[in-house]
Amino acid sequence: MPPDPLQLPDKGHGASYKRGRAASCRTVLYGFARARDGEVKSSMLMLYLKKNRGLVVLAALAALLIVASCDRVTLGRGSRSHSGATITCPIDGLPATKDAIHRRPLAVLIENSPQARPQSGLDQACVVYEGITEGGITRFLAIYLHNTPETVGPVRSVRPHFIYLAQEYDPVLVHCGQSYEALQILTTAPPVFDLDQLKHDAPFWRDRSRRAPHNLYASAEEVRAYMQQQQWDGTVQRMQQFTGSGKLLNADPATEAKISFGGAVKYSLKLVYDSKAGGYLRYMDGKLHVDRVTKRPLVAKNVIVQYVWNEEFANSTHGTQDVRVVGSGAGWLMTGGQRTKVRWNKLDYGAITKFTDDYGAPLPLRDGQTWVELVPADGNVIFAQPVADRAR
Repeated sequence: MPPDPLQLPDKGHGASYKRGRAASCRTVLYGFARARDGEVKSSMLMLYLKKNRGLVVLAALAALLIVASCDRVTLGRGSRSHSGATITCPIDGLPATKDAIHRRPLAVLIENSPQARPQSGLDQACVVYEGITEGGITRFLAIYLHNTPETVGPVRSVRPHFIYLAQEYDPVLVHCGQSYEALQILTTAPPVFDLDQLKHDAPFWRDRSRRAPHNLYASAEEVRAYMQQQQWDGTVQRMQQFTGSGKLLNADPATEAKISFGGAVKYSLKLVYDSKAGGYLRYMDGKLHVDRVTKRPLVAKNVIVQYVWNEEFANSTHGTQDVRVVGSGAGWLMTGGQRTKVRWNKLDYGAITKFTDDYGAPLPLRDGQTWVELVPADGNVIFAQPVADRAR
């Protein structure tokens, strides 16, 4: 195994004249509010209005202001609840709307072979997992909740470990085909809503500027429309969350790290902390990782290195890897240019992976996109030595 490196209360009877008028105002406001919903009898309301004409004018104006304010709760990318609290995404902590977080997430398998780069839509994911498939080449599992990118892809096939990780979000799994081992899971007791392009062609298309199979894409909006047709949408009761607060304990500098994933394919990943972006830029095989549509660099606010055991499935004819994401192990958290040791634990296939620091406390994660790097047994992570230490 690799080295063992978070209303106003009533004031009772006998109130003064001012209190009586305040109570009357509340009554009128209540009447207006309910009348807006068609619940107050018109005859009763008219009788009250005739007896309190002066009061009604003021109350009507107040009611209009209340209604207007209730219709404008959205602020920028986020919104506020009636209590005034900002609504945020439970996965990445970023501001969001109520509708955007009370729906089923999408879990999309995205290719990472050189022919698939640069990819589309990864920059809008809440969290991205990177893990091996065969030969050491990696693939991405991107989780989307509050964002709805127009283009996501290239979409490729799924492997068992990605199913087990996707299961933590109770999502619609978006992919094109699967390995033999993943097929057994999806056909016998599917733990997710399975949107396989080989069975559901509607939300997908081919980009003719690229060669197959590196050219299959989907629109998150069209996927969600298709989910409605299939009656797959709904509110998820529990899911993985990459949010937290606090400070790193026993932190060391982590301005740069190189990660290898082993295998025959010599793929290299370098992470470089950018203080202006407030996160880590990704360099794959020496090239800056950007979004194909926006041309902007991908920025990971948090990076979790999760050391995992792996071996080839016994009867695999394609060298498919059994990546063990169930169990426990060690790893690293990189955030804000620093790093600390972490522990991870996933009790069973239906459990949500728990990440803690070395003392068992929740991780202090920054709001924004998190990347989870599943580093296999023959992979490694090398942190760049700080400049001050090199001079010694």
